Amino acid sequence: MKAKPVLKKIAIREALFVRSFKLAKSNPSKTGLMILFDILFIASFFGLQALSQYFAQSLVLPTTLYSATFFLVSFSLAYYLLILLAYSFFKYCVLDSIKSLFEKQEFSLRRFGQFYSLNIIIAGIFFAILLVFNLILANIKSSYAPFVFIFMAIPYILLLYIVSNIAHSLFYEGASIKSSIKESFKTTFTKMKAYRETILMMILASLALWLLFFGSGYLISLLGSKNYNLYLAAYAYFRQASIVIFDIMLYFIILINRVSFYAISRELQSERFK
Repeated sequence: MKAKPVLKKIAIREALFVRSFKLAKSNPSKTGLMILFDILFIASFFGLQALSQYFAQSLVLPTTLYSATFFLVSFSLAYYLLILLAYSFFKYCVLDSIKSLFEKQEFSLRRFGQFYSLNIIIAGIFFAILLVFNLILANIKSSYAPFVFIFMAIPYILLLYIVSNIAHSLFYEGASIKSSIKESFKTTFTKMKAYRETILMMILASLALWLLFFGSGYLISLLGSKNYNLYLAAYAYFRQASIVIFDIMLYFIILINRVSFYAISRELQSERFK
């Protein structure tokens, strides 16, 4: 009868998310670098967005419809490729920090060009899938469209999240572009057990936060039921705090999950060369 709690403690101690958290916690300088790179990417994203808006306002479009369309498509493509370049650079730096948690690592941009190409290919694949989804949505009744959208959007986001993280980790572990993409899709559909914990943590955390916010919101409504002005003021602060807390918690889980995905990819690579 006493063995069950002990087994549960061992299971928790050996959980991938817990091990990844301990690994990240054991080297705060590397974890801090990961957070810094993410902040720099967000800053570069908004900087590129502001720069593109500035150029867009000063551009003079060609007079013909064909030329104007070609120009706008080219401008949009260049913008998204720049965003992807910034993302690729900072994610490459993050991967270097993650790998250094497992072994000593010297930073090198030798394979960065290939990593950027990998991200372009992944983006192209998922853009093509998105076009198929848009085609499906355009050919169904508008009353069903929101439900079909949710039904397709959730697995689409999860698929993109899993494939990109596994592909990035495999690539940084030395795999080729082709092998990274092939193995990431193969792992996603045939080895769900390997990464299910990382997805489960996101789902459980989202449910826990939802219950917390729902309960807090219900408590505020009860306390402010006799004072409408107090209710509006409290709800405004509660809403802002909820968004901040949710974003912080979600980022924390994504940060630790990156380490988990890298650990999974290292195991996959070691299995390939056995």
